[in-house]
Amino acid sequence: MNSDLDRTNLDIVRLWWATQSNSRALREYRRLRLITDRLLDHLERLNMEHPQGRELDDATRDAISGVLAQVPVPSRRSFRECRTVQEALDGVFELKGDLRRQALPDEVLLSWDSDADDEA
Repeated sequence: MNSDLDRTNLDIVRLWWATQSNSRALREYRRLRLITDRLLDHLERLNMEHPQGRELDDATRDAISGVLAQVPVPSRRSFRECRTVQEALDGVFELKGDLRRQALPDEVLLSWDSDADDEA
C-alpha cells in the first residue's frame, strides 16, 4: 500500500527528471547553436568578400564537416551536399531551423526566448 508521502515523493522525482531533461536539451541546443553560428559567421564573411560567388575551399569544407560531426544524425542527413558558399549558407540556415525544431519542445523554446530577452 502506497502512502501519500510515497506518492508525493514519486511525483517529485518525476518532475525533477522532466526538468533535468529539458535543461539538458536546452544546454545541447545552445551548444549546437554556438557552433553553427560560428560556421555561419565564417560563411557570411566569405560571401561578403566574394559577392560574385565562390566555390568552397578545403578549409571551409573541413569546418562544415566538423560541425556536422557534432550534430545529431537526423539533422546531419538533412544537410545537402554543397559546392558554393551560398549553398552552404542556405544549408546552415536550414540546419539551424531543423535543430531548433527537433531539439526542443515549444514550451522550452518559449522559456529560452524569454531568457534571451532578460539578458539583453
